[in-house]
Amino acid sequence: MPIKIKHIWKSYGEQRVLADFSLTVEDGEKICLMGASGIGKTTILSILAGLVKPDFGEIEGMEGKKLSMVFQEDRLLEWADAFENVALILERKKSGMLREFLRGEFEAVGLHDYEEKPVSQLSGGMKRRVAIVRAVCAEGDLLLLDEPFKGLDDGTKEQVAAYLKGRFAGRTMVMVTHDARDAKLLGARIVMCGEKKS
Repeated sequence: MPIKIKHIWKSYGEQRVLADFSLTVEDGEKICLMGASGIGKTTILSILAGLVKPDFGEIEGMEGKKLSMVFQEDRLLEWADAFENVALILERKKSGMLREFLRGEFEAVGLHDYEEKPVSQLSGGMKRRVAIVRAVCAEGDLLLLDEPFKGLDDGTKEQVAAYLKGRFAGRTMVMVTHDARDAKLLGARIVMCGEKKS
């Protein structure tokens, strides 16, 4: 079932960030929201995630969908290591098999030299990849990504984009970015916020 965002309005105090925004996201589609800062891109993700309520308008097609999200901030447990941060959201037990599985996931995004270290000791780009792996391993139907490639060099971006496309093939993805090249890496349809779309 497609997700239909219908005539959404949202203001924070006197500042209006969304005015009559509509968008249809088909099942399995990859969408990239772009536009100037403050135009409401992150707010759209937050509304989809149920973290923010619109002032007016409605969203259809979210019923029964499991979602996962990569926020602008990594939102990791700084005292825990990379394995622990991802294992927390998995239903599987913390076993040797799980550790091997996660090692493969981390290798797929080019993450090395992270074992036995709290994530507080990892670089920004390394933390970003842990957050991405965690969201993907949650195995939702819908993946929301807010500036997912922040802090990654071009080669690492390509590797992470390939990982996302492979692991989330056939499922729906909505991403916020300021860089059209990010959308191209994911093969995403670009939607300019601030303009009416349907």
